[in-house]
Amino acid sequence: MNRLFGELVKRFGGCQMSRSKVLTICMAFACFADATVAQTPVSTEPERPNILFIAIDDLRPALGCYGDPLAKSPNIDQFAKSARRFNRAYVQQAVCGPSRTSLLTGLLPDHTRVWHNRNRFRETHPDHVTLPQLFKQDGYRTLGFGKIFSGNEKELDPVSWSEPETLKRKGWKNYVLPHNQGKEKKQAAYEVADVADDAYPDGKLADVAVKTLENLKKDGGPFFLAVGFFKPHLPFNAPKKYWDLHDRAAFELPEGIREPVRLSPKIALHSHRELGGYKGVPKDEDLDVEQSRQLRHGYYACVSYVDAQVGKVLGALKRLGLEQNTIVVIWGDHGFALGETNRWCKATNFELDTRVPLLIRTPNLAQPGSATDSLVEMVDLYPTLAAVAGLGAPADLDGRSFSPILKDPQAPGRDTVLSQFNRPWTSTTPEVMGYSIRTENARYTRWIDWQSRETIAEELYDYSGPQNATLHAGHLIEQQNIAASHPDLLQRMNDQMDGLLASRRKVARE
Repeated sequence: MNRLFGELVKRFGGCQMSRSKVLTICMAFACFADATVAQTPVSTEPERPNILFIAIDDLRPALGCYGDPLAKSPNIDQFAKSARRFNRAYVQQAVCGPSRTSLLTGLLPDHTRVWHNRNRFRETHPDHVTLPQLFKQDGYRTLGFGKIFSGNEKELDPVSWSEPETLKRKGWKNYVLPHNQGKEKKQAAYEVADVADDAYPDGKLADVAVKTLENLKKDGGPFFLAVGFFKPHLPFNAPKKYWDLHDRAAFELPEGIREPVRLSPKIALHSHRELGGYKGVPKDEDLDVEQSRQLRHGYYACVSYVDAQVGKVLGALKRLGLEQNTIVVIWGDHGFALGETNRWCKATNFELDTRVPLLIRTPNLAQPGSATDSLVEMVDLYPTLAAVAGLGAPADLDGRSFSPILKDPQAPGRDTVLSQFNRPWTSTTPEVMGYSIRTENARYTRWIDWQSRETIAEELYDYSGPQNATLHAGHLIEQQNIAASHPDLLQRMNDQMDGLLASRRKVARE
C-alpha cells in the first residue's frame, strides 16, 4: 500500500491534487484489487501423485529387510524403512509372462488364457484397460523401460504407454567377457567381470531411468514410470565388486535342505530345464556342492547389483524433489529356487516360487517402515494403485484393493491366496493344471486333468509343523507332502479350494 501511495504521488505530483485525494484513490484501488482476487477461483484439487513402478525379474524375498542373512541389499532395505513391507505377497503363476500379465491386467491366468510366456492377453481381451493404460487415460504420462510386460518384443503392449516402450537398447548385452560372446543365447550360467555397473543392461537401464526422471521433472505433470530390471534372472552376471561383497562359503546348503520333498507327486516338479541349458551345467540340473555354491553366490551378487541400481533411481527421485508426491512400488515377478529340495529356478506351486517381495511407499503413509503379515495376491496391486491414486478401476478385475493395509498394517488381507501352474510347459492349451491355495499356515495343491476336471494328484503342507516345512535363511521350504496322513485337514482345504475356484475361476475349454 505504501509503495502504491508513493507511485501515485510521483505520478500526480505536478497536479494540484491534495494528499487526501491521492490517499482516497489508493484506498479505492486497493479495495478493487481485493475484490478481484476474491472473485478469482482458487484450485483446491490436490496434486495427483506420480507412480514409480520398479519390477525386478526372478527376485524372491532375498533381501535383508525380509530377514535373509545372505543378502546385501542396503538400498532396498533403507527404502523399506519408509514403506510398507508385505511379508505374504503371492503371484498368480510362478513364471514371468503369466505373472506380469496377471498383475498388469488385474485378471487371473484362466481369464486371460496367458499360461505361458508366448501367450498374449490381447488375443482374448483386445479392449481390456491395463494398469498403466488406466493412468494414461487419466492424463498421466506413462513410460516403460526394461522388462515390464515381457522380455520379448512381440509381447509388448504399445497401447499402455504414452511413448513406445523400451525393452532394451542397441548394445545392451548380457555378457561382456570374450569367451561368452558365442552365437548361442545361453553361454555360461554366470560371469564375473571387473567392469563398471553400466557394462551390463541393468546399469544402463538405471542411467536411462535417472535421465527420464530429470526430464519428467522439467516437463511437469503426473507420470507413471515403470522400470523393469533384468537381474537376478539367469545368467548370473554382475560386476566383480558385487561378487566380492559376499563370502562364497556362506552359500553351501545344509544336506537336509537339499533333499527332494518327500512324498511329493512327480507332476509337482517342472520338467523343462531353464538352468540346464547353460554351458557347464548338467542337463538334469543335478549339481555338485561346488557348482551349487557358485551359482547361489552368483544369484546373490546379482541381487546386490540390482539393489545398487534401484538405489540410483530412488536417489534421483529424492534429489529432484519428486519423492514427497510419488507412490513407489518395488516388486518381484515370482520367486526362485536355488538348489533347495534339489530344485532350481521357478515354475512350481511351492512357497519358494510363489512368494515375492512387495514394498509400497505412498505420500503420507501410515506407520512407515512397518510390515504386514496379511495375505495378498499380486493381482490385487492394480486395484490398489488405482484406489490410492483416486482412479476408478474397471469393474471386471479379479484383484481387490488392499489399500486399507496401507492405512493400517494390521488390516486383514485375503483369507486364502491362489496360484497355479500348467503342465506341460507349452504355449498350447494345458493338459494338466495345478491349482494351489495358501492360507495362514497351510498350502493345498490339486492337480487336475484339464479336459475331464478329474483330480490327478494332491499335495498338503502344514507350515506350522517342523516335519512338513523348514525355515531356512528366511524362506519357508516344504519338506513332506502330508496329504495321505492328514485326512481332516485335507478335506477342509479341499472344500476351501472348491469354494474359491467356483467364485473366481472361469474355465476356458477351447
